[in-house]
Amino acid sequence: MSAEVTFVHEVEADDLFSGRKAVTLTTGYGADGIYMDQRREYTGFWMRLLFGGVRRDRRTVVISLGGGEIRELDWGRDTCRIFPLDRLKDPLWIHSLEKPREDLQPLMVDRYQVQAPQLTITSDGTEERIGNYRCRHVKAHLQLDTFDRLREAHSVTEVQQDLWLSDEVPGLAESLRVHQSLGDLLGLEKERFGPLSFLLSYWQGPLQPIAGDLEKVRGYPVKTRVRVTAHYIPKEGESKRVSRLVNEETSMLKEVIPAIDKALYAVPSHFTTVRVP
Repeated sequence: MSAEVTFVHEVEADDLFSGRKAVTLTTGYGADGIYMDQRREYTGFWMRLLFGGVRRDRRTVVISLGGGEIRELDWGRDTCRIFPLDRLKDPLWIHSLEKPREDLQPLMVDRYQVQAPQLTITSDGTEERIGNYRCRHVKAHLQLDTFDRLREAHSVTEVQQDLWLSDEVPGLAESLRVHQSLGDLLGLEKERFGPLSFLLSYWQGPLQPIAGDLEKVRGYPVKTRVRVTAHYIPKEGESKRVSRLVNEETSMLKEVIPAIDKALYAVPSHFTTVRVP
């Protein structure tokens, strides 16, 4: 019987639109798939003003390898949505369930020129102890540049991800095995489901050209810090650049449990189940 493991992370985030929030992310890995439960508390001033206090919500997702489906629990609407596993191949779906209207896509293609993403991964090999684990510090930087032909302007998004990775975390081997199984099912590289999954969702085509860089991202992420910055450069040039920090978050591993509490991810009997093609 394959081992099971659950990782519990505490996340502190500050978002341009929703403000500060605290998140508890619980992720379990087992032979039958990946179990994720996210509980958020919005503590920012505007969200507290809007909702009359701290707003709380929850999102639960189960990726079933044997069933070939994704189960998402919407706790606010008492609904369980079931998607085909192939949805994980679509980066647009991963970022948002809303797609551009088909009648607008030709206009967008004509107006916007999207540059190939630029990704760099660096590490100086130094070690740092975080909690009980010896970690290597790895830095990843992604730049996305879109040119607006109509306005002759550039919109640039920069994502800086710092990772403190360790080979000493219990359950690392099981998480890697599940990532490999999921990649085999979908025909994708296992690295797309690892610590750099968000950045790699922008990378089109095989990962072979950056395989050497990805070798630096080994181990379990004990700590992760992500900063997303947006830049707008009008046709007048760099002197008129406007930059804004869109999101900043730090995640820390707090607990490793050698089991999965399946009750945490069960669909309540009063939920309505909807299958989405």
